[in-house]
Amino acid sequence: MNDTKKFLPIWMWLIVLVQIGLVLFFSAGTAMNPGQFIPDVTQLNYITQLYITRNVTVILGMILALLLKSHKALLVVLVIRLITDISDVVTVYALNVEVIKESVPMVVVLLIIPAFIAVAYLTKLVFHSQSK
Repeated sequence: MNDTKKFLPIWMWLIVLVQIGLVLFFSAGTAMNPGQFIPDVTQLNYITQLYITRNVTVILGMILALLLKSHKALLVVLVIRLITDISDVVTVYALNVEVIKESVPMVVVLLIIPAFIAVAYLTKLVFHSQSK
């Protein structure tokens, strides 16, 4: 293997680190003070714990993919993360959750769009390397 070949370009590292950092921040914040992050929730409950667990699990998968230096694993985890975030946005509007609507633009700009770009890059990388 060529030592000069990098696993990921710097911009991809930034996308992945933002994903990890933001999701862990919101998960930890929700665990410590649920009412600050989820409206009408005053204490940790089953549904809130599911939200935290789902997010931390995907982040652990992302970290594992990075440690393994696996483009395929990172692609799968980012697709899962992307589907999760898109599902959250759709649910906010489908259930008309007014108090969370103000956070949707942040989720779209910081999590969904960058993840979509990363998924497109990794898809091209993975399928291009398979065709060789």
